Amino acid sequence: MDKVALKRKLLDAVEARADDIIAAGDWIWCNPEAGFKEYKTADYTTGIFRDLGLEVEENIGLTGVQAKINGRDDRPNIAVIGELDALLIPEHPESDPDTGAVHSCGHNGQMANMIGVAMALVDSGVMEHLDGSVTCMAVPAEEPIEIEWRRELYDEGKLFFLGGKQEFIKDGYFDDVDISLANHMATNTEWKIAVRGGEGPQPGGVGFMGKMISFKGAEAHSGAAPWNGVNALNAANIAMSAIDAQRDTFKDTDAVRVHYFITKGGDAVNIVPSEVRLEMMIRAASVEAIKDASMKVDRALRGGAIALGAEVEISNIPGYLPSQMQGSDTLWRNMRDNAFEIFDEEDLVVGTADPSPIRTPHGAVSDINDVANIMPKASFGVGGATGVGHSRSYSIVDKYVAYVMPVKLYAGMVFDLLWDGAKLARQVTEEYEPQVTKSGYMAYWKDILEG
Repeated sequence: MDKVALKRKLLDAVEARADDIIAAGDWIWCNPEAGFKEYKTADYTTGIFRDLGLEVEENIGLTGVQAKINGRDDRPNIAVIGELDALLIPEHPESDPDTGAVHSCGHNGQMANMIGVAMALVDSGVMEHLDGSVTCMAVPAEEPIEIEWRRELYDEGKLFFLGGKQEFIKDGYFDDVDISLANHMATNTEWKIAVRGGEGPQPGGVGFMGKMISFKGAEAHSGAAPWNGVNALNAANIAMSAIDAQRDTFKDTDAVRVHYFITKGGDAVNIVPSEVRLEMMIRAASVEAIKDASMKVDRALRGGAIALGAEVEISNIPGYLPSQMQGSDTLWRNMRDNAFEIFDEEDLVVGTADPSPIRTPHGAVSDINDVANIMPKASFGVGGATGVGHSRSYSIVDKYVAYVMPVKLYAGMVFDLLWDGAKLARQVTEEYEPQVTKSGYMAYWKDILEG
């Protein structure tokens, strides 16, 4: 069987599994779980992998799962990534009534896509003709939420990072991966698949550092003798005002965002607040900008404490690395080529390269950036949802677009990359220059946290 016929066989296998892929997306939508708590979803995915006859590795980064599908060689190895976790939006009409979890981020679609790739590769038998392997990864905790709880897992030695992909990197599960593929669902019905256009580096995602902050004062009766206390809430308010006063010292091109909320504001209204806790994220377009903003924020926090005679404890938490989408132009071209080969042109949108010397990245963060810093990665946008992402209005309205079409794009890319001695995959890896080496990843993050 020649290349064209074999690739068509793989794409036909995707279509033959369309109902099963949609069923997987629906099941995961109906069973949402927040990060590092995705036990039901992990078990469900493991069951599907085992039904396909695959060996499964479980409990990676607490709840992660992966299965490897071998071709004629182990390498190059391509990872197809799905994210297990949901958000916490109790106001969403389809959220879990007990936990408030809901897939208002479309990660259930990613999981259906990744599962569909495994189904099609096994059903079609094409891996017997390809030179390399595919690892289907179900990764926990992309959404950086419940930071205080995750910090408890850190204190217990169960985690180091907030994100599941980072835990996979730390524990060596990306060591034998050469190329990673991912996608994200958009709230859009005008197009079905969005791919990157142009060549060279383009605006990507910012990175962030997390902070846990605790102001310590002294309690006293807030009406009878407030002068006997040290008001930790007032110290926090002064610190927050001081942070606001720093904002015009951040360069526009650094895309710095500092945002936070109070997780504890005191104990009772008639007691001077003796402890106030905040969770904070500092986002920026570069590691240098994150460090600079962190220094200024810490200075403001200490100043608020000094002003009231309080104390402040600041704990830096690793967030996600920034990404300027630098990688392999060959990989991005193959994604575009497959999109136009597989789908109707009217279903596609192609991003245009930003020719300006100043490129401002979007403000969203993801731990896929960390993967893109250590290996070539390509991702695409998926339509089929409406409403506002990360909100109560989010809804998936076209399941074929959201769940099935991305599988075909993944399948086409995997096939091309591993065909003919994996010539294309080897070209991709040869032209990629990592921002961070896999072996130096942990040291790189520790340097960021130490400022």
